[in-house]
Amino acid sequence: MPRTAVFSDIDGTLINSEHRITPRTRRAIAEVQEAGVPFVIVTARGMTGTYPLLEGQGISCTVVTQSGGVILDESRRVIHHHGFSRARAQEIVDFVEAERLPATWSAYSFEDWVAPDRSDPRLVAEERIVMARAREGSVSSIERDEVQKILCLCARGRTPEVELRLRERFPDLSIAVSSDTLIEVMPAGTSKAAAVRTLCDLWGLDPVDAIAFGDHYNDLPMLEAVGRGYLMGNAPAELRDRAALLAPDNDHDGVARVLEELGLVGA
Repeated sequence: MPRTAVFSDIDGTLINSEHRITPRTRRAIAEVQEAGVPFVIVTARGMTGTYPLLEGQGISCTVVTQSGGVILDESRRVIHHHGFSRARAQEIVDFVEAERLPATWSAYSFEDWVAPDRSDPRLVAEERIVMARAREGSVSSIERDEVQKILCLCARGRTPEVELRLRERFPDLSIAVSSDTLIEVMPAGTSKAAAVRTLCDLWGLDPVDAIAFGDHYNDLPMLEAVGRGYLMGNAPAELRDRAALLAPDNDHDGVARVLEELGLVGA
């Protein structure tokens, strides 16, 4: 049984503004793992947008993708998944389109990432960040009858409006803002915090002994679910003002520096 575990978001947390893991942070991950402490990626990204980054750094670890929708072990075996039906996903997509919300959508079903228009600049920008390509298609083209997440890619400055409309229409779903332009729509009960608790139960670890890092609204439940939840220094000011623990920003190796200060890795 591990004495602790480290859970980390990717974007705005583990990677810097150039979307890279720095050598100092990479060394910290390696040292944590060498000490027998689980290092877990907990991201809103899909499977295809997560593994290219890890492969490029030679990182093998447990991965929580789609904000808790799919959890995979170090061998990439699915150990947990949670989603809604294609029919339910279609309801969400139909609402976004019929109401002409200032957003486009994409859907995640395990390794499949589908979007209605691959030429949409908002999708192109997301593909560039996650180093993966969506498949152009419809919800009905998804093979498996389980969709873990609908991602709404909003026009800049319009995210609060889209979030409000979605919450009014779908009060029974989990809706989380993951960046200034991204909103995740998921089944009730899906969250990064729930995924952390699932893994802690699996490992016989009390979440109060765990450590977590994140930078945005969708990370807050995860940070509150563990004993030491660190908000990154680059997080929105509103969140920083009420954070109990702050890490340096993602452009100054915030994750690595906290792990060094805690004595989990060498400085």
